[in-house]
Amino acid sequence: MDKIIQFFPSSFYLAENLMDEHSVLKLQNKSLQIQSQGNKGGDNWLCDTYNTLGAYDLGQDKDFKPLLDTIEDKVFEFTKAHNSNHKYPIKESWLNIYKEKDYQEYHYHADCTFSAVYFLKSNKNCAKIFFENPAEPDMKPIKEITGQNKLTFKNCHFIPVQNSLLIFRSYMRHMVEKQKTDFERITIAVNL
Repeated sequence: MDKIIQFFPSSFYLAENLMDEHSVLKLQNKSLQIQSQGNKGGDNWLCDTYNTLGAYDLGQDKDFKPLLDTIEDKVFEFTKAHNSNHKYPIKESWLNIYKEKDYQEYHYHADCTFSAVYFLKSNKNCAKIFFENPAEPDMKPIKEITGQNKLTFKNCHFIPVQNSLLIFRSYMRHMVEKQKTDFERITIAVNL
């Protein structure tokens, strides 16, 4: 019997409705307050999207602690799916606030095992997050592909759903497409 056997899959953990509506609104307001105080980081990017990487540690802010604790718990659930009982503490956490025409170029998170993005404020028209297949660039791609499937995708994307969490391995190259609306897209990124 012939069969295709798959190894080395790329997996993602998606959790929805992490917090109640009141908590979401409270953190949205707190995020805009942090931005208004001029706490801007991430100086090594080509884009000028507002973020607090290296300038404001959400891990030291008591208002973000319940969310960050929940993210650590969800990462542990994902870790267990990998047959591991190791608990990864959050190393760093920061805000990203995208306005119209903001984006994030392709990158990965060095010196981490897991990374996560929590979509604090978004709608269906907000910029998607894209992930590149770790096998890219394929030096000798398969020719005449007639349709995409798990064996041929070069990238995948997720539509940001407010109050949802996306966890992935930190080596996965990812980017955020250009925000095409004036709706503020707010995310919290963490590395573990």
